[in-house]
Amino acid sequence: MTIFWLLAAALIVVTMAGLLPPLLRASRAPQRADTDTAADLYRGQLDELEADLRAGTVAPEHRREARDEVGRRLLDDAASLEAASPARSSAASRPSPLLAALLLALIPSAAIVLYLHLGNPIALWQAADPDHAHEVTGAPSAAQIEGMVNQLAQRLRSEPDDPEGWVMLARSYAALERPGDAAMAFAKAVTLSPDEPALRADYADVLASVEGGVLNGLALAQIQRALALDPDQPKALALSASAAMERGDTQEALRQWQHLHRLLPPDSQTAARVAANIAQIGTQAAPDKAGPQPLPAEAITGRVRLADQLPRTPAANETVFVYARAAEGPRIPLAVMKRRAGELPFSFTLDDSLAMRPDHRLSGAGRVIVEARISPSGQAMPAEGDLIGSAGPIEAGARDLRIVIDGVVEARPTQLPSASR
Repeated sequence: MTIFWLLAAALIVVTMAGLLPPLLRASRAPQRADTDTAADLYRGQLDELEADLRAGTVAPEHRREARDEVGRRLLDDAASLEAASPARSSAASRPSPLLAALLLALIPSAAIVLYLHLGNPIALWQAADPDHAHEVTGAPSAAQIEGMVNQLAQRLRSEPDDPEGWVMLARSYAALERPGDAAMAFAKAVTLSPDEPALRADYADVLASVEGGVLNGLALAQIQRALALDPDQPKALALSASAAMERGDTQEALRQWQHLHRLLPPDSQTAARVAANIAQIGTQAAPDKAGPQPLPAEAITGRVRLADQLPRTPAANETVFVYARAAEGPRIPLAVMKRRAGELPFSFTLDDSLAMRPDHRLSGAGRVIVEARISPSGQAMPAEGDLIGSAGPIEAGARDLRIVIDGVVEARPTQLPSASR
């Protein structure tokens, strides 16, 4: 970046060095140039007169008369040139400091403003910069990504009717794990493009992230609207099936999974995951009467209880969320279940049947953290005053965890979209 600005400054200096000196230096035009030219012209006329005399074209008695006429014209032209010379000389020799100062102020400023408006300042960061040395690997830094997202947000403030820009901003916020900001951007994009089913499915997915992975309320409404626009929209079908599993409607979930499976290439990984979900629902619907089924390898079991001393005593009807999330990466739950505080203490089992998304499950995770949280409002998104306890990081498939709810969720500042920080 430093090299770029040095080169830009050098080009500006060279440009100004070519423009300013003529404006600041008094012109020294030769004052005798026009007079000398006139004298040469009339001298040539005298030479022609002498040649005509020698050739006999002009009579000798007319020689003096002709020479006097040439001399008279020369004197008249010389007088005219001398009269015009002072004004011309004054105009040519007068410097223009005001114009020079105006150009000195405008040209560099205009160049910088045009670059900031039309160029891409973020692209100037190079691996040689001290704060961006890790870019030698070719991956953009967090500061670069944040800068580009803020630049896009700033542009959309002046150009709010750009649906593709809002979609890009929403997906950027989602990648930065700012689901609240992503939901606001998706809402604007959906308003501008209300008949795009894929866009509504993405919006529903982000709304579920805001609610901690729970597909209800506005998220479910967006899923239903997407399927009304396109009954074969793959992501909307997967989210609809997950929502059905969440509310315990296994038959609806099975119907949606089977519909989605028919749309997918048979040899794709997504089709294999959907087939596994269908098989899981079939196993739950028809258990082996010979005895209990063995737990899946990824299942996590344990028990939740309240600590002896808590900041407050939860009411019996408050909601208890027990969920597992990846120890590193997005905080979207890999599996989640709900109970009531009045049932504490209780045992739990988390497995792929409780996944919120087909591509985000315990069986595909490494180390996870299991949390139990009591919410007075019943909202899946953590809020100030919720009681919480956790265990981990642990490997998926851990058994007999002990989670003690002994903490409280503190207030957090709300992150809003911003063009600058």
